[in-house]
Amino acid sequence: MGNTLTSYSDDNQTREALTKAGSERTLHEIYGLFYGSIAAPDPADSAEHVPVIFDDEDAAQVSEEDAENVRNNLLSLWNFISRWKPEKDPFYFPEQEYPATYQGVLQHLTDDLALVQYFIAGLNLGGTETDDFSEDAVDAMHDLTEASARLEKNIAVCAALDPAATDDDPDSAAKMLDEIEDIIADSIARVTLGLKHAKR
Repeated sequence: MGNTLTSYSDDNQTREALTKAGSERTLHEIYGLFYGSIAAPDPADSAEHVPVIFDDEDAAQVSEEDAENVRNNLLSLWNFISRWKPEKDPFYFPEQEYPATYQGVLQHLTDDLALVQYFIAGLNLGGTETDDFSEDAVDAMHDLTEASARLEKNIAVCAALDPAATDDDPDSAAKMLDEIEDIIADSIARVTLGLKHAKR
């Protein structure tokens, strides 16, 4: 069935559409950007997202068909995330398979960090001011900062290892990633809820 305006189910279809349209953004970056923008008091419209997702030079060389395809997939994803109810729904990370190597762990860490960084970029794009945050949302932003620091520390450790080597302690890596992703999911939910009163 693929992705439609009312149903989003295929991350790989969106990845492919982004690549064909010449975007260098990863799907984790797009998810983060959309989560942040939707949470913001004054969500950015599609025209404001274009310079973040596409370089002008790349966009100029895209066929009309590929441009329409990526537009439809991104709108489908936007609608999917905008329907998210953080008070009761689980947080959605992009579906992604990672190899059981240190390169796989490194990529997973890098993707999670990118999601957090682009969430903050989305908040900024939506005109979020310091005064807009509730007290709990401020605490949640601090938790996100700490999660980012943990990700950066683990990225530095993984980057120093042989990327092709098999992870010799996959359970430990999985536990570490699960813990960090739980913090990311909880923090983004709390920020989203803590900004609702500031909607303009």
